[in-house]
Amino acid sequence: MRGLSIYLKRPARKWDDGLPLGNGRLGAMVMGKLKEETIIINEETLCYGPSRDRENPDAYGELQNIRELLLEGRVEKAAFLAKMALTSTPKYNNPYQPAGDLRLCFLGETGKAENYERRLDISRAAAKVTYEMNGTRYEREHLVSRKYNVLAVRIRAVGTGSITVSANISRKPFEEYTGKLGERTAGNWGENGVGGMHYLSAVRIASPDARNLGDAVYIEEKKETVIYLTSLTDYDDCLKGNRKEAEEAYRNLGREAQEILDRAEAAGFEQILQEHLRDYGELYNNFELCLGSECVNECLSEETAMTTDEMLKGFREGNRENELQLAMLLVQFARYLMISSSDGCRLPANLQGLWSGAYEPPWQCQYTININTQMNYWFVEKAGLSRCHLPLFGLIRLLAQNGRKTADKLYHSRGFCAHHNTNVWGCTAPEGIFDASPYWVMGGAWLCIHLYDHYEYTKDKKFLEESMPLMREAIRFFEDYLYELPNGYLVTGPVVSPENTYRSRKGETGALAMGTAMDNCILRQLLTSYIKGMSELSICDEEESALLEGMLNKLPPLMIGSDGRLLEWMEEYEETEPGHRHISHLYGLHPGNEITPEKKELFDAARKTLEYRLANGGGHTGWSRAWLACFAARLQDGEALRENIAQLLSKCIQDNMLDVHPPFQIDGNFGIAEAVLEGLVQERNGRTYLLPAIPKRWECGMVKGFCLRGGRRIDMSWENGRPVSVTLYASEDTDSVFCWKDREMKIFCPAGKSVEFKF
Repeated sequence: MRGLSIYLKRPARKWDDGLPLGNGRLGAMVMGKLKEETIIINEETLCYGPSRDRENPDAYGELQNIRELLLEGRVEKAAFLAKMALTSTPKYNNPYQPAGDLRLCFLGETGKAENYERRLDISRAAAKVTYEMNGTRYEREHLVSRKYNVLAVRIRAVGTGSITVSANISRKPFEEYTGKLGERTAGNWGENGVGGMHYLSAVRIASPDARNLGDAVYIEEKKETVIYLTSLTDYDDCLKGNRKEAEEAYRNLGREAQEILDRAEAAGFEQILQEHLRDYGELYNNFELCLGSECVNECLSEETAMTTDEMLKGFREGNRENELQLAMLLVQFARYLMISSSDGCRLPANLQGLWSGAYEPPWQCQYTININTQMNYWFVEKAGLSRCHLPLFGLIRLLAQNGRKTADKLYHSRGFCAHHNTNVWGCTAPEGIFDASPYWVMGGAWLCIHLYDHYEYTKDKKFLEESMPLMREAIRFFEDYLYELPNGYLVTGPVVSPENTYRSRKGETGALAMGTAMDNCILRQLLTSYIKGMSELSICDEEESALLEGMLNKLPPLMIGSDGRLLEWMEEYEETEPGHRHISHLYGLHPGNEITPEKKELFDAARKTLEYRLANGGGHTGWSRAWLACFAARLQDGEALRENIAQLLSKCIQDNMLDVHPPFQIDGNFGIAEAVLEGLVQERNGRTYLLPAIPKRWECGMVKGFCLRGGRRIDMSWENGRPVSVTLYASEDTDSVFCWKDREMKIFCPAGKSVEFKF
């Protein structure tokens, strides 16, 4: 789809106003400044400090005391003990950090810049900055190549002027070593915290006329020049316990960087660009979305006349002329960001994807796994980005490795667990001291549900065989950890309902609890998925099946309070913050599959719960608003879906279309894409529902490459809210049931074939 771009007429004022580029491993934020450009560079693994064992040795000794206090309603005393006994030592993970800033200093560009443009073409994954000065048009093209692992910048001067530019890399205030790395190459390197990983970033000007001076490289009076940058760490060596001493590490990294830059220079910018377009297009171009009767012409427009910030400003002021264009842009921009931060790399997208400009970033810019990391990946399978899911599974394997120690040390349990935050080292111990978040053991369990989701979409049995042991280890932890109440229910605890607080029956304020609604839903889904996996792999183990079914049957059901809302905790507590951003007790509505229209009582209770939260100010953060939009889609309320998208665009989206919590946090970008797609197609109970929650403004449209469970995908167009053309593709012989409103159609599709139908 051409014509979808982020288009601005001014340079960035702060780092997160930039234009994000990335190849999953290397990220760059293009600011577009004139005389001294700053491009923020990130490398996916670069975290401050070493991996650390942080489990509190006193945890297990107080576990039973804390549980008994919670069951007695003495929640403040329970929290008092938990802060000392369960809190990790030390309390916090170290932050993810930038690799540095690429500084490009230009000489001779004097006068006033005219016709300035800064544009990110998301169909090409390339950014361009252009402006005119004293009769010369200056052009800078930027891309981050997956194949060559470089940021490539081509600078041109068209007219009477020329280019004189220097390049260097700074890392204030964490700069250790800078200097010459080779002919026409300068670098920045060091140890990121005592005992931490070593890093090295290198920049080269690809011209025999370039020269080194100090810790910079420069070239003078050229019509065109190309700059390449790469950034590396010894993360793998550190992770495997094979960390080298500094000098050896720097030699190894320097040699690898020189080889990367040599390869890029030999290929040249034009070849790198063409290979980049082919590689990126292979993934990006497998999905299309158009909304509205005129959307095709809008999508095919090569240039956008109105800038992105102008469209957003008009929208916020009540002009909805560009509403459909912005909704489509949200989805395709999310796909772009996912490919750029999670394709062909080791680690998944963190709280800011792959782009952080702060050395002390909000929430350490890590992986918050009580929703935010999961939200990043809700939409990937259906949006044709299945391979972008893979780095998340690598993190799960790392969590399982470390989580065995955490489960044993803190809870004397087998299996593995992970709490609400983790980092590049796969830390699984509680993180922080805020009452309402650290003491929650469900992170690993929730993430393991993604393993089975990936299998359901791909039908890759080899992947399922490899994933089942991870899922089983997550379940095994709960075999030992769950606490049996006098009524026979098995409950988690001490845990929280992220990140909410309540007032107990004794009038005490707390966050710690036993057996929250979210925990029960996550465990039900994990156990159910594992049992399905046993069936898919023809695993016959009666003893194992009986054990799992027994656990499943003893989990507390979802409960409805006296006012018709779902209970978040096992008792009908008063919420101290009724407009809280987390709505954890609606997990069973989305992303879970427990609350459906067929279960009318729960469905109505979920709707009431959502209405109450919104009436009290819910949805004030970007990611929370995206989750509200997902709920609206599952509640089959197209107009509420549209309103939540409008609220996100009005209050939580920056001029460069990045989501803000605030500050910038990427989960809202990914979560809103999930909401739009859920409005178009939903799957439950073995059926596929077409157009279950489209607003009236979306009554016409088209989607291609929408992936479904069972190795299927569809192309669909609709008019007046009715599917007028649906084409089903299947990787294996498939019987499908498609539904639209109250109509149902059974479709058989042979393997490798397609079938067309309509309602």
